Amino acid sequence: MDAVHRDNVESDRDGQSLENLFRLYYPRLVKTLCLITLDRETAADAAQEAFLQLHLHWDRVSAYEDPVGWVYRVAVNRCRDYRRQLIRLARLRERQVSETTRGQDVSWYPEREFVEALRELPRRRREAAALHYIAGFSQKETAQAMGLSEGAIKSHLFRARETLEAKLEVEP
Repeated sequence: MDAVHRDNVESDRDGQSLENLFRLYYPRLVKTLCLITLDRETAADAAQEAFLQLHLHWDRVSAYEDPVGWVYRVAVNRCRDYRRQLIRLARLRERQVSETTRGQDVSWYPEREFVEALRELPRRRREAAALHYIAGFSQKETAQAMGLSEGAIKSHLFRARETLEAKLEVEP
């Protein structure tokens, strides 16, 4: 093992390594964040981002009295960032809907069969389908809202449409 790699893996105090911290604390961090976000994928994303930041700043953070506390703080902040982003998107969409539907009845309750079919889609396909087909976003707007390329959105929408057509027995 070369000296650079060894320095990245080993802490200069009490022998804790970045890898050991990940193995010991990642599962518990994800569980904790699940309780905060009520969403396992968001929790896992936030935990991964926190450990990535730990890796990037290991030289400085390994000298802290409580590097694990630092990781938790970064992860919780990531969860807050995700929540703020969702709130901003919801407010934006609410403004768009209110501007385009003034004086119109906007009550709509999707059929249970449709909701169940959507629920079975993977998260990204479900998000893309909801933004594009329900919210009326263009593919470009959907890509921007989800932080993905338009090509990725086209792929998610194509696969979501295939699955929904099959489950709902809709003719193309």
